Amino acid sequence: MSYYSWVHLHYIDSSEVEPSELAEPLAKHLDAVGISRDVCVDVSDLFTKGEATFKLCGEMIVDILEWVSAQRPGIPFGVQGRGEELRDVWVREFAGGQVSYSQGPFE
Repeated sequence: MSYYSWVHLHYIDSSEVEPSELAEPLAKHLDAVGISRDVCVDVSDLFTKGEATFKLCGEMIVDILEWVSAQRPGIPFGVQGRGEELRDVWVREFAGGQVSYSQGPFE
């Protein structure tokens, strides 16, 4: 399991998440689950630049992205993630607040 994760965003249709609309609710969500608010910058980078480096393991990133998907259930998106270890590669697609497709580790 890797600590640093590089994540690339792919929208499934033409709709896009506007991260500034989620900034304060995301900060409150991160407080509630015990994750540093610094991660708000990573999430904003992901949805504005299409890629971000997270200092979190993949499962935690997926949990945060499930939350984002639940806030914008009509905007399906996918991510490709890569951790520090050679075989720590994964793909997740999100729709309606849930993972709709999953491939790769988290064992």
